[in-house]
Amino acid sequence: MILYLLRQNSTNKYYIGITSNIERRLSEHNLNTSHYTGKQGNNWILVGYKDLTETDARKEEKRLKKAKNKKYIDWYFASA
Repeated sequence: MILYLLRQNSTNKYYIGITSNIERRLSEHNLNTSHYTGKQGNNWILVGYKDLTETDARKEEKRLKKAKNKKYIDWYFASA
């Protein structure tokens, strides 16, 4: 399972999610088919990702979404 971080260029908002197919999921975000990211526009770029077990990916997604600290999240994905 892949834990990933997206950033929206014009608003600088982040989105953290998990998927088994990163290319398909990024396309879906940019086609405005996702509830949260669809409202933000279609300029989402992949900042980073980590390949983890499904259990670990779900735990890290939940933990990072609670953190809400962009510097920490940037560091986390930069250390991949």
